[in-house]
Amino acid sequence: MRKGENIRKRKDGRWEGRYKKGYKPNGSIMYASLYGKTYSEVKQKMQLALKQQPADEKTKHTGAAVSFAELLRMWLETNCIRLKGGTKNKYSNLIRTHIIPKLGNVNVLQITDTLINNFLYEKSLHGRLDGAGGLSPSSVRCLSYVISSALKFAVAEDLCPPLKSKICKPCVAKSDLTILSAKEQAVLEKAICKDFTPTNAGIMISLYTGLRIGEICALEWKDVDLEAKSIFVRHTVSRIEAREGQRKTTLILDEPKTPSSKRLVPIPLPLFSYLAEYKKTSNFLFVASEKETFVSPRTYEARFHKVLKKHNINNINYHTLRHTFATRCIEVGVDVKSLSEILGHSNVSVTLNTYVHSSIEMKRKQLDKLMSLA
Repeated sequence: MRKGENIRKRKDGRWEGRYKKGYKPNGSIMYASLYGKTYSEVKQKMQLALKQQPADEKTKHTGAAVSFAELLRMWLETNCIRLKGGTKNKYSNLIRTHIIPKLGNVNVLQITDTLINNFLYEKSLHGRLDGAGGLSPSSVRCLSYVISSALKFAVAEDLCPPLKSKICKPCVAKSDLTILSAKEQAVLEKAICKDFTPTNAGIMISLYTGLRIGEICALEWKDVDLEAKSIFVRHTVSRIEAREGQRKTTLILDEPKTPSSKRLVPIPLPLFSYLAEYKKTSNFLFVASEKETFVSPRTYEARFHKVLKKHNINNINYHTLRHTFATRCIEVGVDVKSLSEILGHSNVSVTLNTYVHSSIEMKRKQLDKLMSLA
């Protein structure tokens, strides 16, 4: 989808475009969809449809007042084309559990920067649903993003004027990365390198490619090309809202969150040797599963902790393997641009800010170079 156009390519091969057709009696927006075989065809159809709209449908709506809850629903519905399953589920949960109970009944015309900032401040102090304190700064920032994006949408749709001041976002303190030392990594590799299990295979892949846990769970053997020594990351496991009558959420194979996350990753020699041997014993579709379907990230993380406990290795979360891989790459001089693409980061600055000069050993080596000048 091209930004701002609401045109996307469907899974059935057709192109779909959505545009604002008018308003319902309650003040909510009505959308219509147009279809075609090509992007250009749909764009032309949309331009023609917008030109043929009655003049009163293009002007500012002055009908029934719109509540903030209704605005959030319209915003989420409008953005569902570009949001991935896990992201949409995350935003839906925040809207349902935090925003609507406090601000849902407020008219959008009565929303002010003071009201929002007070809401976010209260959430930072007492926002946890279990009553055990405030939400984390990252959660409050996510709430802030949802609210500000919904209000920008409302301004664009002439439902309310823009805020007079900015929304205050909490700073997220940068925490030190947890990584395995070279000795700890060697112990872990030795413990699993001769044990060809789905869980161990995923651990080895993450240690040598930096794949995320959702990407590991979604990895199929058809994505592993041993002949070309590469792994194609094309899916991740996401949790989304289930259909009516089922459980609240369900797991699906989803596309990666950003285009850069869909990537081709080279297989280093130690990992290639392991995978070549492991594949001889694997008869399943997914690399990290011993069933015909993928394993859930929560289950896989629990199995990972069992491996650590079995071999008396310090307890760490699975994402530490990704941090460890990236740090090792920096230590041996892998250029940041290449590393950023391997990790699937949206831009190089994310890699630079997260990993470059992250260890004291690296800093010491850099400063020791001053001795050569003496």
